[in-house]
Amino acid sequence: MPALMPLRPERLILIHGAWAGPWVWEALIPELAAFGLDAEALALPGDGTHSIAPEHATEADFLDCIAQAIAAAPGPVVLVGHSGGGMLVTAGADAFPEKVTHAIWIAGMLIPDGRSFDDIQTQIMGRDAGFGITPHVEQSTDGQTSTVPPAMAIRYFFNDAAAPIARAAAARLSAQPNAGHRIRTPTGPRFADVPKLYIHARDDRSVIPAAQTAMSRSTAHVTVQTVASGHVPQLTQPRCVAQIIADWLSSGCDTSDPIAPAPTES
Repeated sequence: MPALMPLRPERLILIHGAWAGPWVWEALIPELAAFGLDAEALALPGDGTHSIAPEHATEADFLDCIAQAIAAAPGPVVLVGHSGGGMLVTAGADAFPEKVTHAIWIAGMLIPDGRSFDDIQTQIMGRDAGFGITPHVEQSTDGQTSTVPPAMAIRYFFNDAAAPIARAAAARLSAQPNAGHRIRTPTGPRFADVPKLYIHARDDRSVIPAAQTAMSRSTAHVTVQTVASGHVPQLTQPRCVAQIIADWLSSGCDTSDPIAPAPTES
């Protein structure tokens, strides 16, 4: 039976995924504001906007970053994670259940049992096989960071974006610290009770639908909403994503799974 939905939170903390930065939320933030939702796009270690350089970032730095953001918020918060940023949603919701009242993953890594995304890929594809962007990631010579070639980013991340938007987004990607690439997120019993929303990107070529389905079924109290988009719906369909989030926060923990329409962006 779903947990009762807590009171409406005061802030949404938006956590970007690998190789991205706070810029990936720029289109979504004003759409959320139109629903009266205050949102903060978090800078993460090594993303080019944080003070810690990618080659110096550690897993502890990532966990400290989310802990500081939660502590600094004026009241209850929602953690919203895209792609690999979902690992920090899981970690933050588990560590601060008194402050994190809701958790949202957008094509995100919801892995509550201490496995990593590599384990999800093995579960779906078999050992030593990867899908999506994984085979195309380029490692630095020192093994500290990785990058994604722009052509591969357009093909796997921004396949549903208009060409100018896709090219611009691919050009903004930066080196990803390997320390934050596969954070394991073991969780305790309190995590299961947190109301969760999983926004499933139906046409995602990176975190493929089978992986999203497996992760959204990995714990309790998960509402699944599906949007007909590629990997980054907050960039290509920000109004739709904002509507899904606002409706969910205003309702109970309905576990329905409609395909959200793609509204015309103005």
